[in-house]
Amino acid sequence: GERPPFAVTARQQTAGRGRLGRPFASPDGASLSFTYAHRTAVAPARRGWIPLAAGLAAVTALSRGAGLVTGEQIGLKWPNDLHTPEGRKLGGILVEGRGADVVLVGIGMNLHGPVEQLDGSCVPGAAWLRGTGGLLPARDGDPTDEALRERLETALATALTEELARLESAGGDGERAGTRHRYAMTCLTLGRRVRVEPLGEQGAAEGGSRSWSGVSRTIDGHGRLVVDLDGGGQQAVDVGDVRHLRPEGTAGATADEARDIEQEEHVT
Repeated sequence: GERPPFAVTARQQTAGRGRLGRPFASPDGASLSFTYAHRTAVAPARRGWIPLAAGLAAVTALSRGAGLVTGEQIGLKWPNDLHTPEGRKLGGILVEGRGADVVLVGIGMNLHGPVEQLDGSCVPGAAWLRGTGGLLPARDGDPTDEALRERLETALATALTEELARLESAGGDGERAGTRHRYAMTCLTLGRRVRVEPLGEQGAAEGGSRSWSGVSRTIDGHGRLVVDLDGGGQQAVDVGDVRHLRPEGTAGATADEARDIEQEEHVT
């Protein structure tokens, strides 16, 4: 087969798989589905920055290929969900290993909207580029805007190559590669109140279901989200579902949290 690096794109997915194995489908032409195969020399224990670097690359691609303004129109919800500052989700990223030295970066973005669920209802909290309520202005002519799709695919391949090359040259060290600084400037989670549902080894150590809340403060040298806990102390999150919360006492907090859960399971 083809040797990495290479990219594969699709106009439609009928059996997509997101985080935690969540299934999804995307209608023909409504979204961008992109997988980038990368061969890495970084040791497995030092690959924690790769998902965050992929998020940075996606934001860069949206700036270059669609003209979105980083921080004002698009940013990253830790670790690498593509969000607007208002909390609408434009896309998601999943990074997986294949064999000893290959990493697959899967990226999904909503190109056209409104985004609908299988029953025809709109997905709460979703964002999209073209269409009524989209992040980009309406465009006359080709309603599918294939030129936009092609620009984004090219921009994604270029930005991923650049961002991952920086990490490779630094041996996976996000500090030396500059990844940590660039990520902190792009991350919408920092400074926010969050609720964390730990997963992986951390979740198992805490009984598998315990969640906790606090204020996210920084990204540590391993790419983990550091949270000041409500009860005191700090906790670094390496794997987990992180929900943005409204400040305590703010009206609509419960509805906001419920909407965020639905976002995590929508078509991207």
